[in-house]
Amino acid sequence: MVGMLVVPAFADARLLRGNNTPFASSALITSANWISPRYGPPSNQSGDILPTVWADDGNQYTVMNDGGTGEPAGEIWKQSMAQITGTPPKIKFSHVGDASAPSPASFGQIRQNRTLWSGPLGPYYSSGLVEADHVLFATQEKNWSWGTNGLFTGLAGIAYSTDLGQHWSAPTRAFPAPLGNLDWVQRGQGGHYVDGYVYAIATEREFNATNLIMGRSRPDVASMTNPAKWQWASGWRTHHGVPWPVYSRSLASAVPIASWAGHITYPQMSYDAPLHQYLLTFTHSYGTRPPAIWRWGSELDILAAPHPWGPFSFVAREMNFGPSNGYDPGFPLGWISRNGKQLWLKWAANFDGCAGLDCSGGYGFNYRQLQLTVAASPAGARSAAAAAPRLSHTKLRANARAAYARPTHHWRQDPVSPKALLRQAASN
Repeated sequence: MVGMLVVPAFADARLLRGNNTPFASSALITSANWISPRYGPPSNQSGDILPTVWADDGNQYTVMNDGGTGEPAGEIWKQSMAQITGTPPKIKFSHVGDASAPSPASFGQIRQNRTLWSGPLGPYYSSGLVEADHVLFATQEKNWSWGTNGLFTGLAGIAYSTDLGQHWSAPTRAFPAPLGNLDWVQRGQGGHYVDGYVYAIATEREFNATNLIMGRSRPDVASMTNPAKWQWASGWRTHHGVPWPVYSRSLASAVPIASWAGHITYPQMSYDAPLHQYLLTFTHSYGTRPPAIWRWGSELDILAAPHPWGPFSFVAREMNFGPSNGYDPGFPLGWISRNGKQLWLKWAANFDGCAGLDCSGGYGFNYRQLQLTVAASPAGARSAAAAAPRLSHTKLRANARAAYARPTHHWRQDPVSPKALLRQAASN
């Protein structure tokens, strides 16, 4: 189905260069501007998080939580997969796999029988998808205290598919807390892992997390699905004056590769090969606690780095993004231009109501094209990146300990949508 053309929610909706982040402004990418309208989700698609890979068959694939493609009205899978064909704005979503194994269910049916709330990966949400060595990998998230924006509780496992999502195998090797929204760095069609590792990023909670950590694995089934085979960035060493990560097998020893107190929601990272830059995207909510954290609007942040571990620099932001409560932004690799300067951003929005905002963004695959302006002097940009401030190892560990502490506040929960009630009940 062709995406519905939607007029931007604000006449002055634009990407801003005014830097309100703790990251130095990029000297390489000097501006970013929207060059298309916003397009709403295709009429046969709904659901969120939407990690998207450019597979070796030339098509793109995405995982959708609490939604699906082509399901009967009012019914959902906990997670399902779709193939995306065509180019924006004429894209088509097609369900991948057997739509009856399992079948989608309505909210009413799920409230009566919670086992119906499932998908091809089992009774789990999934925030991460990647292809490596012709195999797709997807995360299986354990339930967490969603209603209080609590810490993630780990992964039930990482599933894999050797036939582009038609069938899945689940080794069920659990990954420890606070993993949850683990998502891989997208690098090239089918995955190009020049140093022999697939990289992934994660935060400690769903909305407004503080720390971004990074792990890596060899790109094979035995390594990707086994937590004992993973390595985590746990410190820094200096090589020719430039910090490089030191790795540990222990997740508990991981230190952040980036920190911003209470500002990182569903980060995703894509490699812009022509520009040799890793583009990190996330949002932060203006509200600090549920339900305001979902309903009071959010801001888009775009950062760039020469390596998946940084150092990160600020590119652009948009206030009241979505509009106005968008989340899980990311750049699908298959839609990056040959010069790396024109890209399409995708995101979801408006899953749990609004607080007096324009929330016309769809609960599904929204997308819009932007253009990057690059400095004429790459040498100057490299110098600025090298001079970007970095936190000390001690400070990074202190930030991590503070972020992983469970919140102690309580509040009254406002009425929420049926979808929100289902998710909240699952986290208890």
